[in-house]
Amino acid sequence: MADRIKGITVEIGGNMTGLSKALTGVNKEIRNRQSQLTNINRLLKPDPTNSELLLQKQKLLSQAVGETKEKLTQLKSVQDQMDVGLKCFRHTGTV
Repeated sequence: MADRIKGITVEIGGNMTGLSKALTGVNKEIRNRQSQLTNINRLLKPDPTNSELLLQKQKLLSQAVGETKEKLTQLKSVQDQMDVGLKCFRHTGTV
């Protein structure tokens, strides 16, 4: 993003490559888990009392929660870094 202020161009940019790579892995795990849950739900339709499938579903849901927490932690970390950079920029005018 670039803003023009009285003939001076200020550009605030960030290298998001590391974040993108980290989130790609987590998002892939989350999609895989969703696919597995869909398959288990499909198998549970004819027999909703199948304890083995219910146990697998519970395990997958627990893993999905863990992966979502991991993604949230990564996003919060990036937000904290961006907040520090923005605070520094506001006080000094440079990063």
